[in-house]
Amino acid sequence: MPRKIASKEDVRTRLAELSGWQTATRNDGAVAKTLQDTRAMDQIYPLSEAAFFDELFHDIREIGAWDLQEALDPKDRAGASYPFIQFVLCPIMRCVGGVQSMLATQEVLATDEALMGVLGFNAAQVQHGSNDRGVSRRTKPVEIRGALSFETVADNLVTIGPARLAELFNGAIRCVAKQGMFPKRIDAVLDATDDEATPTYTTDAADGEVPRVSRAKRPDVRANTHAKKITGTVFGWKVWIVFDPVSKIPLALAIDGINVSDNEHADAVFDQARRNVEGDAVIRSVALDRGVLDGDLLSRIDQDAVVSIPAKSNMTITVDAREIARRAEALAAQGNALDGCTDKERIDRVTHGSGKTTTVEERNTTVVRIRDLPCDWWRPGGSTSAANAKHFEPKQVNATVVLRWDGAPTDADKEVVLLDTDPAAGPFVGFDAYDERSLIENTCNREAKESWFLEHHPKRSEAGVRVHASVVFLGMAVVTAFRLYQQQQVEAAESRGEDTGIGRYRRQLEAANRDTGIVFCGAHVGIFRHDEVLMLVGVSVRARSLMGVSTQTVLDRCRARPQNTS
Repeated sequence: MPRKIASKEDVRTRLAELSGWQTATRNDGAVAKTLQDTRAMDQIYPLSEAAFFDELFHDIREIGAWDLQEALDPKDRAGASYPFIQFVLCPIMRCVGGVQSMLATQEVLATDEALMGVLGFNAAQVQHGSNDRGVSRRTKPVEIRGALSFETVADNLVTIGPARLAELFNGAIRCVAKQGMFPKRIDAVLDATDDEATPTYTTDAADGEVPRVSRAKRPDVRANTHAKKITGTVFGWKVWIVFDPVSKIPLALAIDGINVSDNEHADAVFDQARRNVEGDAVIRSVALDRGVLDGDLLSRIDQDAVVSIPAKSNMTITVDAREIARRAEALAAQGNALDGCTDKERIDRVTHGSGKTTTVEERNTTVVRIRDLPCDWWRPGGSTSAANAKHFEPKQVNATVVLRWDGAPTDADKEVVLLDTDPAAGPFVGFDAYDERSLIENTCNREAKESWFLEHHPKRSEAGVRVHASVVFLGMAVVTAFRLYQQQQVEAAESRGEDTGIGRYRRQLEAANRDTGIVFCGAHVGIFRHDEVLMLVGVSVRARSLMGVSTQTVLDRCRARPQNTS
């Protein structure tokens, strides 16, 4: 089967969907003055992918996260040919652009003069390479060699240690929090997802063994999503993530072997997320998966936030909750209520089709919420023999038993039981908190694997897995925050009846691919209409002159001083 390589058109389409990062400084005035004085430029490109990264890199500088990337430089390279930040920006470009592999990065990004120009490479370096390393071993000549090789990028990336990667990610989230991108009260979700590899990967472990675990998985057959699960060995690592489903930004992450229990890092990653937003937002609640159902762990987390988690079927509290719920349902059918229980039905209307074929389906969900259910294992130290003592006081938790979900009745003894510590009295409080947890699967974990290629590592090594996971979730965070910030600025300006630079720029970007370019002059970059470039280099554009546009008009727009003719 042929390997899938993203084309430049694929990258352009993805960036258009993400719609604005840079090492060349945006300065329209300096570029305009250079064009007028010298009538020369380094390069000009259509306003497309390069403009997107130009704007995005500028935003990262503005929020204060650029220095965090520069701090990744180990400063131990002798005779370095490139600034280390270029090795950091390349995988960010790859992940944001949706390029599947490092090899595709070489073919799609490293040979693109506009994109490499944003990173500081000139046309000659893109065409012939930045040095002669490897040229003598090449058997076939290439038309465009590329600014740097993907092997060089990968070799340098894996030298970044876990501590520095953690500083980068956590620092960037703090910058995003200070920008006001999170709700003041966050209802977070915590989950762990596999980052699969193969047994041939190199590891940091002394025995060199790749972490593995036996797991039942369905075969990868899209035509049969209900195929029977088959138990097999899965190799790789695991990523713990705390996620804000409102902003859709990851708040914290941790990485360890795939064979490590889900509750191993749950407490630490939650605490890190809390510290990352401290002073700008508060994590009010956290929804967890049953993989972290541990009384000792939950007792620590619920000291700082409301906890919601599904119970396991074989637990005593699950059996008790189901029995109470069935009694409450039977009494409710007779017009009575069971003490401490609320039986409630909710109908959601789902529209199918459009126009004359539109149909509306009603889906009813029925829950029974049980308040103050005794739970003897939700305590420091977990379940112990102390629960048998006469003076023992179990923790009181709430349980929500789902009797019917979206119209489908649940089989007896299989009803989902959701536990929470939320004091709110609403019957659907626990159900809605758990329902939010599905967002991390669809808008974070699946998105990271399918659109950001989480499991396509730059190196077949533990270090490659670690750096790639950090870059993927960092990219997801800063791009999402960038889009939210732009939207906020445009909406605020429009509500005041103002035309902001961001709003004007975005409208230009939609229609400017055919008549606007990004111009590189030395260390500066500027964005101009093609006729403006012609006027600055001395060409008369009659149609624009009739409209009252002149060279001086362009210079005034860019706030550049006029040419000195004395």
